[in-house]
Amino acid sequence: MEATNHKKIKRKFKLTKQLVRLAINDGWTQIEIAKACRTHQSIVSHWYKGLDQGTEQQLKPLLEQYGHKLRRNSFRVYWSLDSESEAKVFHKVEGKVILSQAFYDARRVNYKLQKKVPQHKLTIHHQGDNKFRVVYQSRLRFKHSNAELESTVEDAIWGSQVSEQYELAELLLVIDHYAEKTLAEYPSDAYTLPFILRQSLLNHGFQIDGIVEYPAVW
Repeated sequence: MEATNHKKIKRKFKLTKQLVRLAINDGWTQIEIAKACRTHQSIVSHWYKGLDQGTEQQLKPLLEQYGHKLRRNSFRVYWSLDSESEAKVFHKVEGKVILSQAFYDARRVNYKLQKKVPQHKLTIHHQGDNKFRVVYQSRLRFKHSNAELESTVEDAIWGSQVSEQYELAELLLVIDHYAEKTLAEYPSDAYTLPFILRQSLLNHGFQIDGIVEYPAVW
């Protein structure tokens, strides 16, 4: 039993970088983290940059406050309908939602905006180990009338296509291409989606190459 506990104390926590970035985004300084974890600011800096990992014992103060955000096994249910046979396929996708963004068709009468109707939607799940899965969604319509489905459950009105898993660098390329091609009819969304994605990833503690950083002096 003593040997098992010793291994647990020494076990490296694989999501150290994400955990530290959650704390930083919540207002902690590196010095405050170092004090809480009984280590040095230089060590915290290495954790923040992903150059090293802390042990579960070291990171216990942060895990107690933010661990649930990393370890929560959340999921969403999606479905798709075959356009010809109307066969239904249901999908359960696990992982924290990093981004959920809808794209709207502006309905106008005599150039006056009547309403904005969502036509496409993009949902991105983080599935751990720097892997992501994208759910591409389009508004479902009745086969014979082409009328849009309506429901009090918002997730039910979308037909979904679930992607393969992507590494972070692949995800950025895929979504940038989606913005350029699929959202060509929605120019404002096409231009802003790459920014929205990167902002969301940074806010969730991921490090992205090519970002010009202006760090504070801790």
